[in-house]
Amino acid sequence: MVTTYLASMGLMGALVVAVVAWMVRVRGWYQYSPGASTSGRSPAGDHESRFETHADQPMVWVAAFAVLVVGLLIGVVASISGPVGTQSIAGLAVAVVGGAALCGYLLFGVYLSATRRGHPRSLAVAESATVAGVLFLIAIGFQLVGA
Repeated sequence: MVTTYLASMGLMGALVVAVVAWMVRVRGWYQYSPGASTSGRSPAGDHESRFETHADQPMVWVAAFAVLVVGLLIGVVASISGPVGTQSIAGLAVAVVGGAALCGYLLFGVYLSATRRGHPRSLAVAESATVAGVLFLIAIGFQLVGA
């Protein structure tokens, strides 16, 4: 049964690669430029959003990382040394938060690197969505192997 699922996953992966290769070779869609009206800037001015302002400050990143590490450390300690009922809940919470942090790091990293390379925001979001889809397929693959 697992072999059938793995073969199906491999066949679908090959189909995805074939479709992407066909899309890349058919026409130059990556050279499309919609014009100045959708350049990502608001017409009212050149101001940055609050998120972009804080994202450029290293201390915000240090504080967020410290909060994440302390939270995960408390969760690990609770999962190891707490009562039996707390151990399973804390272990699950640590796994969920760790997985969400990893996925968020990958998705935001892809988006940020794409926008810093000059891609429009729509293309950066599409690249992040592609990475999210690949992560989803990897998770399904691990579930199939573990089943």
